[in-house]
Amino acid sequence: MKPLRPQLRGLIFKLTVFYVLLSLPCLVLVETGLLTFEFDRFMAGVESGALTRATQTAAADLAQRWPDTDAPANLALWTDALVLRMQRPHGGLLAQDSFILTELSSAPLAAAVLDAHGRELAGAPTQAPWQPPLPEPDSAAWKTAAAQAGTLVRMADSPWRVRRALAPILSSDGRLYGYLAVELRLQVPWHHLLFDASLEWPIVLGYLILFGVASSFFLAAWVTRRLNRIARAAAAWSSGDFSERIDDTSRDELGHLSALLNDMALQLKDLLRSRAQLATLAERQRLARDLHDTVKQQAFALNLQLATLRRQLGEHPQAARVVQAEALSGQIQHELAQLLDELRAGDAELPFAERLRARAQAWAQTSGMRLELQLDDTPAPPAAVVENLLRILDEALANALRHSGATSVCVNLHRHGDGMRLTIADDGRGAPTPLRAGMGLANMRERAQSLPRGRFDFDSMAGRGTSVRVEYAITEETSA
Repeated sequence: MKPLRPQLRGLIFKLTVFYVLLSLPCLVLVETGLLTFEFDRFMAGVESGALTRATQTAAADLAQRWPDTDAPANLALWTDALVLRMQRPHGGLLAQDSFILTELSSAPLAAAVLDAHGRELAGAPTQAPWQPPLPEPDSAAWKTAAAQAGTLVRMADSPWRVRRALAPILSSDGRLYGYLAVELRLQVPWHHLLFDASLEWPIVLGYLILFGVASSFFLAAWVTRRLNRIARAAAAWSSGDFSERIDDTSRDELGHLSALLNDMALQLKDLLRSRAQLATLAERQRLARDLHDTVKQQAFALNLQLATLRRQLGEHPQAARVVQAEALSGQIQHELAQLLDELRAGDAELPFAERLRARAQAWAQTSGMRLELQLDDTPAPPAAVVENLLRILDEALANALRHSGATSVCVNLHRHGDGMRLTIADDGRGAPTPLRAGMGLANMRERAQSLPRGRFDFDSMAGRGTSVRVEYAITEETSA
């Protein structure tokens, strides 16, 4: 199996597209939400009279300065300063802080000083991208302002919010110098984001693409490297080589999956070995039955006929040849019987779990106790290990029969990682306290400790039964 490499439609590409497609709408949503909230708050302040009050205050200030600022140059400087002062984020048009003006427009405010007849004396900003139309002297707003009252006029609502305030410039004795017009022009947030995006959007988009590519490449390469280990192990397992292991000790989902696959490979190896052994034993049993029912019976019949013929010939000269044939027939029977004995599977040729099962079931038939078996497939241990385990099983079952007064026994053979655990537990009355360890318990402990990384535990409490537990490691020598 070839290692998994990054492809156009692989993890890197998909994760990059996923990050960009996810991050960009989220960024637009957050940006739109913040701008909309700030925009609505600002326009609520404008509608409640903030623009009108600021215009009236500025008109009163200009009226006090009028004898010194009525020159066009001075008026232009004053209107420029007025626009800059009104659009400051702190202490500008609104009492509270507001950055919405500079966020949505580079020139959100414009101001103009008009004479009493509506002619423009000065305007600001001079380089604005838009020039507000001046109010007509016969308009309702002009008439309201001429009546020495400020007014707010809605010029447009979508996609631009345009509001104009007009206030008279009056001397202290009530003489009319002129009028001050201030116009606010802001895009609604969604229109600004879609059609009037500034340079920050390409920068943000480029950052998102770079972040998506870098993070997805790192994540995909990290995941792909670990998936390659799984792929190599799977390829080895598919060819029958179960010695390959997935070297991944992390504690995340892939690490957990690798551990499960390693355990699965060991169990498959044991299962295939057990099935092969059972298939071999079944075939030998079939051959033994066929030979016994055919060839052996025919050889026995032939030997009987030869013996009958020998008795009928008596002292005939050909009787000697019949005797030789009879001896040859007997030799054939003897060798055939030996061959059948070899073909019949003995207890030692069964898989270890099956030997435990047969031993425990034979004990249950003899003792009459109820037996519960839970046996996992296990590699074939060496003969010395098998002998010690069977002896421990025999001793534990014998103790349960003689001393526990139990009605049922559970034999559990469980695999955990690279180790095995054999447990024999009964539901009897338990051992007395203090426990006097006899020879049988000492022998079980010695046999258990002689196993590879062997460990022996004896747990018994009055009224709660007895449990004998043996743990040992499945080493390379054990698995051979």
